[in-house]
Amino acid sequence: MYCPGFIIGLVSILLISGGSRESSHQLKAALVQLDRLLEDEKAITARKQTRIEAFRSQLEAVNSDQLRFHLQKCLYEEYARYDLDSALRYAHLEEETARRIGDRTLINAALNDRADRYVISGMYRYAEEVLNKMDIRPDDAPQALVTYYRTLITLHHGLNITNKDPLFKERLDTKEHYYRNLIFSAADTTVLFYHTYMAENEMDSGHPEQARAQLEKYLGTGPTNPDELSILHYCIAKTYQQEDNAEMALTHYAISACMDIKEDVRSSRSLIKTARLAMLQGHTDRAFSYITRAYNNATIADARVCLEEIAGFMPEITSSYDEVSKQRYNGILIIMMLLALLLTASIIILLLIRQYQMRLKHSLVRIKEANELREATLGQYAAMFASHINSLEEYRSSIRVVAKSKDIDEIIQSLRSDDFIDAKRETLLKEFDKTFLSVFPDFVRQLNALLKEDHQIGKSLPEGKLSNELRIFALIRLGVTESADISRFLKKSPSTIYNYRVKLRNASIYPNEEFEKRLMEIGKA
Repeated sequence: MYCPGFIIGLVSILLISGGSRESSHQLKAALVQLDRLLEDEKAITARKQTRIEAFRSQLEAVNSDQLRFHLQKCLYEEYARYDLDSALRYAHLEEETARRIGDRTLINAALNDRADRYVISGMYRYAEEVLNKMDIRPDDAPQALVTYYRTLITLHHGLNITNKDPLFKERLDTKEHYYRNLIFSAADTTVLFYHTYMAENEMDSGHPEQARAQLEKYLGTGPTNPDELSILHYCIAKTYQQEDNAEMALTHYAISACMDIKEDVRSSRSLIKTARLAMLQGHTDRAFSYITRAYNNATIADARVCLEEIAGFMPEITSSYDEVSKQRYNGILIIMMLLALLLTASIIILLLIRQYQMRLKHSLVRIKEANELREATLGQYAAMFASHINSLEEYRSSIRVVAKSKDIDEIIQSLRSDDFIDAKRETLLKEFDKTFLSVFPDFVRQLNALLKEDHQIGKSLPEGKLSNELRIFALIRLGVTESADISRFLKKSPSTIYNYRVKLRNASIYPNEEFEKRLMEIGKA
């Protein structure tokens, strides 16, 4: 019915002891185990239901009242901290069967079971009435006496929790200690509750270390019953809590809760204590998960004592959880805003990169075009150079022919003639126009943009041709700024060149220096 390996694993968390593992390791292991068990709720409940169905099937087929009572007792114990209504039903059935049998011991056991469930549900008056009906005798079996005294202790402890009257509290404390002492007289040291109540007395005297030693003494005997282990670790946790050792207290409460959850106990005070300490130690998510499960389970089981304890601090856990959730929400909001900013920045960067790529592509195209133009221009000038060399050869040949005639007058007349040079200069100027406009195709329009509208020039010229005025400023754009150099190139007097330059400067919409500067910028952009 219960896996010993599970118990051994949990107990070993603590028995590996304060030597090799630190308390934080123990706490982490206990909380992780508890989380896993809570996640495994459906499987645990299924196993519980399987056990219950097995007992029910046996109960339906039984013919003996003695065996019937035993099976009703088993079903009561399965339901005791699982479903209050069903537990009370089987407690009543136990009593009916016990009365048919006529066994006082069995009747007392059935009444005690009913009283115990009344205490858990906070029905203290009804519990007291049932306990008063019990026929308890000093020579009864120790286990029966211990069970009876335990119920009385639980009853008075429950009354003390809800009591507001200091005088009544003192009376209840006295009663509780009285029944504890009766347990010591009825039970021997092999009984669990002998050790737990001895530990309670030590704690009441302010000796938590002695109390823990008492409990660990019994733990050292190797108990395997999950209910006993749950009670032991619950009591050990209380000793650490009295010493303000919250971490070890939480560890033992968590182990106790593991035992309860494994058995599908729905009125687990251990789980409630675990939630409380988990919250105080900053495990807000876990605290909220534990207290929510404890509340739901206690509601189903109608465990009013547990519900009253939960009500005392559940608002605090809920508030803490809401605050943490709010902080997380704000954190997520900030992260989302940062991500949005990063996304926006990334888009902007991508657009800038795209724009840069387009500019780079355009620049590469321009560079390619410029290289092609440079190659074409160099080719044109190479052709022009070859043509002029050839022209000089032709001119020299014609002079040589004239010289052979020995006609001095004809030679002098040929040398004085400008026809040959003028023809060659005209060819050169055509080539210059063509080449210059291939490099600066928009020169005429950009130059006119610098001039007043009524002084603009060259608009009616054929494509690929420049006038002498335009050639002057074309040469200036190429860096030939001296009028004498320009006059020799165009075969115009320096004064003519000067007058052209002055005329266009005066026609400019900009001052002289600005005009020259803008002229030199043509074709750069």
